[in-house]
Amino acid sequence: VRVIGAEKLHLHETAVYAANHLSYMDTPVLFAHLPFQFRILAKQGLWKVPFIGWYLNRSGQVPVDQSSARNAVASLNRGVATLKQGLPLVIFPEGGRAHDGETKPFVSGAAYMAIKAQVPLVPVTLIGTYELLPIHTYALNPRPLAILIGDPIDTTNLTTRDADALTQQLFQTITTTYMHMQNS
Repeated sequence: VRVIGAEKLHLHETAVYAANHLSYMDTPVLFAHLPFQFRILAKQGLWKVPFIGWYLNRSGQVPVDQSSARNAVASLNRGVATLKQGLPLVIFPEGGRAHDGETKPFVSGAAYMAIKAQVPLVPVTLIGTYELLPIHTYALNPRPLAILIGDPIDTTNLTTRDADALTQQLFQTITTTYMHMQNS
């Protein structure tokens, strides 16, 4: 695994790191290669899975309840509280893994949390994890992987009304980077 742009990881103590979501291997790759402690936002249903749920709970990860708009906002506000405590967050703004290796549209939760906490939003582009372990397969296809750390996006003076535009900027940055790396 190559981490490209690792020097950008230490520009800010606390930030929202938003990555494309291609495979079950995305989370382990990020936990193994981001050189600082962070929390993730994960679907609340994962807390019910033996071992995984226990780990998520004990390690202080943030559950996301998408059963209603009210519960989703409360989940995002738990993420904001985590950021205000000084812990970076890693989030997959697609909300789930890509079924075909193509980046799905982003929801605005990452931008919302970064704006509310007034911390930078950092694009993270994962390359190769879909080919390593595509959705609905159980055999690894070993290959080189890359994590590309983008330039932090400042959220100073933005309001939550800017979340959709910021999400679009994040989406463009990650998809452009992904396409460029896939073609090189």
